[in-house]
Amino acid sequence: MWPIVQAFTKFFDLLIALFQSMHPIIGLTVISILTGAVMLVVWKYTSNQKAIAAAKAKISAYILEIRLFPDDMRAQFSAQRKALLANAKYMTYAVPPLLVVLLPVVAILVQLDVRYQRKPLEPGDVTLLKVKVAEEVDLASVTLDAPAGLVMETAAMRVVAEDEVDWRLRADTPGEYDVTVNAGGTVETKRIVVGERLTKLAEFREQSNFLTIWMAPAEKPLPKGSPIQEIRLTYPEREMKLAGISLHWLLVFFVVSVLFGFAIKGVVGVEV
Repeated sequence: MWPIVQAFTKFFDLLIALFQSMHPIIGLTVISILTGAVMLVVWKYTSNQKAIAAAKAKISAYILEIRLFPDDMRAQFSAQRKALLANAKYMTYAVPPLLVVLLPVVAILVQLDVRYQRKPLEPGDVTLLKVKVAEEVDLASVTLDAPAGLVMETAAMRVVAEDEVDWRLRADTPGEYDVTVNAGGTVETKRIVVGERLTKLAEFREQSNFLTIWMAPAEKPLPKGSPIQEIRLTYPEREMKLAGISLHWLLVFFVVSVLFGFAIKGVVGVEV
């Protein structure tokens, strides 16, 4: 499963690299447009287009009937009932392909989240690295090695009640670094990024399961059964501004992808 996620993540690495020298919103906009096109294609080939068109035509006809006979209560109630039934039928045609469309969209959202939700540390920034271990591990045996470019500002802070050891780290020099955690002879690393480059960021590594593999693609999960259960740090939130206005990446993604999809649905002959 992880090799599939790796391949998809690598594809996004290459795609994002095309916009590395530009404002982050440019790459996000292009990816949103491509996603809108993908959504439309998937919808077209997984939905019953004729049935959807027929259901929409019936709904429009019943709504027109309601407007044409405003004083005929019997006709009003009849048309409203038929419109509701037609709408329910439309939903039976629309929901299954919508669920199919959501699968690639969620996969794309996860890839965008690890790149646009947070930004790398900047020189001078401080973060707390937390290591959680299995209950039987002696916390005194848990150590951390940080390369040049990162500075350990504190000695190990042991939280016995949480089976956790913490260190405060300061970013010193731009770059990508691997800190090394040793817990009773078990060694794992955690990637830490310093600088301004747009790249995938993992705030945590935890033990492998289906959800972790798909929802945290930026760094390989920890092996199951490892005495090291989680390695976690915090990156600052990314703020994107356009003309002085702060925009959340999710808002940009949904607005652009949906509007683009609706803009071209007539051109490609898709009923939505």
